[in-house]
Amino acid sequence: MEGEEDGYEEGARGEEGEEGQDVPGNALWTRGSATLPDLPKTEEGKWVVYLEKHDSLGLLTTGTGRKPSGIVTVLLKKYWPGLYRAVSDGPNGPKKLALKWDDYHAAPCGVMTTTTEDGRRVAPTCAQVVLRTFWEFYKLSSGMDHQEATAVLEKMAKKNLRDALYHVRKLAITHYFAEKGKRKNKDRVIAENLTIEDDAGWQSICPTWCVNKKDGWSALVRYWTDDEEFKARSIQNKANRGSGGTHNQGNKPFPLYEKDMVAANGGQEIPRIQVWQAAHKKKELVEGKVVYYGKTEESVDSYKNAFKKLHGEDSDPTFRAI
Repeated sequence: MEGEEDGYEEGARGEEGEEGQDVPGNALWTRGSATLPDLPKTEEGKWVVYLEKHDSLGLLTTGTGRKPSGIVTVLLKKYWPGLYRAVSDGPNGPKKLALKWDDYHAAPCGVMTTTTEDGRRVAPTCAQVVLRTFWEFYKLSSGMDHQEATAVLEKMAKKNLRDALYHVRKLAITHYFAEKGKRKNKDRVIAENLTIEDDAGWQSICPTWCVNKKDGWSALVRYWTDDEEFKARSIQNKANRGSGGTHNQGNKPFPLYEKDMVAANGGQEIPRIQVWQAAHKKKELVEGKVVYYGKTEESVDSYKNAFKKLHGEDSDPTFRAI
């Protein structure tokens, strides 16, 4: 999936072997890093984006254009602050670990430092650099407001950063086991609650986008392994997922899954709750009945109850596009 690059080097691909078995080193495969394309030379050469949904920009350009979401994720990793001192706290302020998009707004982007006429060294924030660089690749479709588009772009950045930090931990663990000759995909990492027991192991698989921010990577590892709030949330998330998987989307993001369902339905809009249910339905029937992953049915019931409180007892979100 574009935008879910891991920052590890690509290896040779051979016979993969069965999941979790020992396989020869030259049979291992880890994904290479996604990189930024060359900047367009003219305004006409920029890719055109449009408001796909209230929280995402879509690619209007046909042909070889890169999806906006993928470029956003690459930029988030390229300009990840790591451990930083907030601009507002000054050069002697406490260091913080960048875990949220708000941290990008607070962190100075050192690689973009410039000198003013009076000799002062100033730097834009990491958020400013991410947003500015994004618009060096893209331009708006006719009639679209730039301020509105930037607000949507910030929503994308917030979500993509959360996803990137979630996936990099899983991918780091799969890479660690691959180095030891065992194939463990992300589903197995989640299902078996796999981790890396020692700090040296974590440091040995530092992704390329953290190589120049080793202190940030170390702090991120400590957050995963020592932070009580993170561990409690992980335990709760595991309980919420249940066993045997979480959804049937594979690597397809939900917006694309939804788009494909609508296309298969002749372009007719489908209530999003129906799409979500379909994405969490198991392929196999049990005693002739449809079965869902994890706590899907409980989540749907809870959503329906909340919907009825808002729209009335006779309303039903499964028959109303929202």
